[in-house]
Amino acid sequence: MKRRDILKLGATATTATLVSGSVGLLSFSQRASASTISVVLNAVAGDITMVDGSSVRVLTFSQSNAPSFPGPTILAQEGDSVQVTLNNRLNTGVVFALGGTNIRQYVAAASSVTTTFVVPRAGTYLYYDDQNNGVNRVLGLHGALVVMPAGYSNQSFAGAPTFTRQYKWLIGSVDTNWSNQIRTNGASHVSSLNPSTYQPRYFTLNGKSYPHTDGDSKTAPYGLYGQAALLRLLNGGGMINAPHFHGNHVEILSVNRQNYTSNRKKKDIVSMFPLDTRDVLLPFIRPPDAYPPITTQMQEFPMHCHSEMSQTAGGGQYPNGLHVCMHMGMVPPSEPTL
Repeated sequence: MKRRDILKLGATATTATLVSGSVGLLSFSQRASASTISVVLNAVAGDITMVDGSSVRVLTFSQSNAPSFPGPTILAQEGDSVQVTLNNRLNTGVVFALGGTNIRQYVAAASSVTTTFVVPRAGTYLYYDDQNNGVNRVLGLHGALVVMPAGYSNQSFAGAPTFTRQYKWLIGSVDTNWSNQIRTNGASHVSSLNPSTYQPRYFTLNGKSYPHTDGDSKTAPYGLYGQAALLRLLNGGGMINAPHFHGNHVEILSVNRQNYTSNRKKKDIVSMFPLDTRDVLLPFIRPPDAYPPITTQMQEFPMHCHSEMSQTAGGGQYPNGLHVCMHMGMVPPSEPTL
């Protein structure tokens, strides 16, 4: 498919609440009292299959012995505590660090450590391994923590606009040379990788590339007109990305957990630096600038990245990179589960 063609697409005491297998946050219900969220993460190495069938080696946080790229999403609400048991099954030390906080736990090779912390205020947080100038994170050791505001199930923070559905979009990227070195030399080789040699060849959204993103109900936004969607954007990769929205501008609600209660900017491009988080509202309105005016009920519009290389896979296969379709005027086939 050519580039111009894709642009035409138009109260319990303790609970385990990883959202990867649960109902969507559309059904999130507030609890009357705080809980302790128990999470078990395994640091593992393994191969994942990219959009073109290539196999790459990654290091990830997972709930099993198989790799999970990215790691599972943790869901909590303000006031909760999270108890993380990290089982390090690698031959090198790993870290669980939570962006925007001083929460950081080191776990030696072939060891297990349990740490408990009170969740920060409502927002979107990247958890990741912060070692080796970003190398460990980019290789796959990252995931998302979503903290819902106490007393609200359809707002990202008190005073924010309401939404009908919300989606997590975690950006990733894969350098096949780094992957091959880890496969050959083992996970302990992370300390020998030079960040200046980073040359990503694959670009993902929630671990998938287009067209696989479009078949993922956790990633591809759906909604009837007027059913606004909250998009929680995180950049766990190693390059600057620029998601570009067709059809609707998005409203910037939060930038690295700084909330905007008024005078919010509306953008069709959202810059995402490594480690950034952005919460944006996709309004799901009929495109106001379309001519001739759009009168049909259902329309599809692309989100694609304006960092040109990230629109490809394997060093040039377009459009098998950082793309997804937004389905306006359509009921989702299944509710999102982040």
